Amino acid sequence: MVKRFDVYMCDQNGVQKPCLIISPDEMNEVLPYVMIAPITTASYQFPTRVIIGLKGKRGQIALDMITTIDKTELIRKIGILPVASHPEILGILGKIFS
Repeated sequence: MVKRFDVYMCDQNGVQKPCLIISPDEMNEVLPYVMIAPITTASYQFPTRVIIGLKGKRGQIALDMITTIDKTELIRKIGILPVASHPEILGILGKIFS
């Protein structure tokens, strides 16, 4: 099952990109789609970006670019975001949606 804070390679319009699953597990269990935030190597100092290291590369989780994709667009799981990053991400999401 796809879980919140899993990192996947996803296929968006024929382009493979890493993404972070941000939808809650309760939704992920029953719905055919997931909410994701893309992971980018672009470096912007936005309050909606979280800097991470992934597979030896520096990147940013772009919480300002949240989208919903069909689970069939998830190609393969490439990791899990460290637990230490979860509160920061949830805090930013709370501010975005409050």
